[in-house]
Amino acid sequence: MAKDDSFVIDSQSPFYLHPSNGPGTIITSIKFNGINYELWNRAVTTTLMSKNKLGFIDSSISKPKPTTSPAKKNAWNMVNSMITRGF
Repeated sequence: MAKDDSFVIDSQSPFYLHPSNGPGTIITSIKFNGINYELWNRAVTTTLMSKNKLGFIDSSISKPKPTTSPAKKNAWNMVNSMITRGF
């Protein structure tokens, strides 16, 4: 029996990227200025939580292991790169 390596991304998946999410998309109007960390952190956390992407920041969605399917590794890399480049 063949192993099922399919990886499906639906709109509820943390790996889903909405068409409006792209590099340079501003996720909050609050800019970190060196003294407003709590306000900025709360705004960023709330936004990432609402987009189901907070796990990429808090490490609850970890980088896939080398044995993970190529589709899941690619999905993780795409979302992680969007998050780390400012969403």
